[in-house]
Amino acid sequence: MIFDPVFTWFGWGFLVLALLTVCIIPAVRGDGPRWKWFARMGIVVVLALALARPGIPIKSSTEEYEAAADVYFLVDTTTSMAAEDYDGDKTRLEGVKKDMLDLAKQLPGTRLSIISFASTASTVMPLTTDHAAFASAVDVLSPEMSLNSNGSSITEAGAELDKRMKSNQEDRPDNNSLVFYFGDGEQTAETSVDSWSSFASRIDDGAVFGYGTSQGGKMNEPQPFGYGSSPGDDPGLGDPQDPDGAGGGSGGSGEEYIRDGQGNPGISMIDESNLKQLANDLGVKYHHRDGGASMSSIYTAPKYDQTLVKKDGRVTVDEYFWVPLILVFAWIAVEMVFGVRELMRLRTITPTRRGGRP
Repeated sequence: MIFDPVFTWFGWGFLVLALLTVCIIPAVRGDGPRWKWFARMGIVVVLALALARPGIPIKSSTEEYEAAADVYFLVDTTTSMAAEDYDGDKTRLEGVKKDMLDLAKQLPGTRLSIISFASTASTVMPLTTDHAAFASAVDVLSPEMSLNSNGSSITEAGAELDKRMKSNQEDRPDNNSLVFYFGDGEQTAETSVDSWSSFASRIDDGAVFGYGTSQGGKMNEPQPFGYGSSPGDDPGLGDPQDPDGAGGGSGGSGEEYIRDGQGNPGISMIDESNLKQLANDLGVKYHHRDGGASMSSIYTAPKYDQTLVKKDGRVTVDEYFWVPLILVFAWIAVEMVFGVRELMRLRTITPTRRGGRP
């Protein structure tokens, strides 16, 4: 048995105490038959039980179609993914998001997971067959703020991927594992790029996708609302002292370009040699993505049959607050009867005329 009060427990206790006080004071004074007030106290206790919303937790099983494949999306969210050199002046991460959603459409029924990495790596979304939730998680991906960046390795997600794959392969040993890597290959950490060749034997399919250009692009870092702006600024105008938009002025855009140590706009360039080496370690193909071709034209996902899978562990609660409420409403009906009888009794009393004579 569990309880989930309509109000907080504090509000529940305050209401019950107030109602009991309303009943106790007249009972002590002797206003009317005491048995009625004691009965009303009992009804308050019953009402308190109803407001506490008693329920019994029940484990239920569900069935849904699932493909025998676990798909891991490794997403570079370093500051450089904000560089504006994808399909014109779009950010690299914009291209990544579109490609992730296009890939998910090719993999119906599969379990999808997102692991993002910058200075550190973390699982943004554990494996799930809820592709709508996956799309929502993709939508909120954003680059790391430059102030929080301490240098990053393109293989930062290796340990997290290894841990997740081991755990999930124990849960679904017959499932295929697909790994898709999205990044620009830019290694800013002082450490060397780790080899991922140990993953190759555990991966059934996947690809490495590279974003950015050899010319590179400036990184426009969004700032908190109101930063660098003042009332009356024209949102369409930048700082006249900063014609290249490199930031540091008082334009109304609320954004500024990241600068290097010399004060010039920082430029991030793709490192395809690192990405190709990563693809070679994983035993998958490398594809450069510039927005010129659709995802389906360069990569076709394997087809997996979907089977009906029984899933246990979903907990629902059968609520029984309505049972004590039946007694409460029954007593309300009794009170109404008492009230009608008292009203009829008062009407039968002959009014006394002035002077004390009827």
